[in-house]
Amino acid sequence: MLTFFRRIRKSVITNGSAKKYILYAIGEIILVVIGILIAITLNNNNQNKVAKRERDVKVIKMRHDIYNDSIGIAQIVKYNIDNGFKIDSLLLQLNGEMSFKNYEQFVKRFVESNMNFRTSIPDQGVYNELINSGNFSNIEDQDLKERISMFYMLYNHFNNLIDRFLDPLLITEKSIFSQGILAHKYFIPEVSNENMQSGYVEFKALLNNPLHRNIIENHLYELKDMHGQIIYFYETILNQFVRGLPLKP
Repeated sequence: MLTFFRRIRKSVITNGSAKKYILYAIGEIILVVIGILIAITLNNNNQNKVAKRERDVKVIKMRHDIYNDSIGIAQIVKYNIDNGFKIDSLLLQLNGEMSFKNYEQFVKRFVESNMNFRTSIPDQGVYNELINSGNFSNIEDQDLKERISMFYMLYNHFNNLIDRFLDPLLITEKSIFSQGILAHKYFIPEVSNENMQSGYVEFKALLNNPLHRNIIENHLYELKDMHGQIIYFYETILNQFVRGLPLKP
């Protein structure tokens, strides 16, 4: 092909036709430009295909992460439901006959359930990578993209709310012990028989004090409300924003 063009150029120059030579030169330049544009277009298309394949792989990985998150959320919902039932039993014991055996059960359940909440942090490493690289905006499925964005936004928003709700509970718990309403040494995982007997005597006296009794009862209700709030938040994520997103690895 190059030999053919050189022959034409030589013929034009030999015949002394400057006009024809200029037209030929322009045509040759145009062909070169067209060739470059075609090469650039092919290269861009290849790069776009590679980028799309990499993006699709990351989207699949992100949906696998959401699947694993959904399993963790379901387990946390169950845990908080179970702990809510423990608090219900504490409230029943608090308002029933407080025998020594019931007191032992009360202490055990109180230690297990007091301020014992479980939450979950989303695995959003791939999501953050896509956001930071600008590739998330290039996802073609707009509905999927919006649902993923909403999933992570609400997940983090709910966790922030839970942290804010926990602060007053922590203050209440500290005041219960710091004010001597409950003696901390009786409400720990390992309690000696002697301390258990002493704790029972003090706890019976607490139940006869309406103010202190109400403080303990209110604290238990606040604990149950906190579990209920966590359950509500996470069930909302599971029921409304996880559907259609997860892919089982």
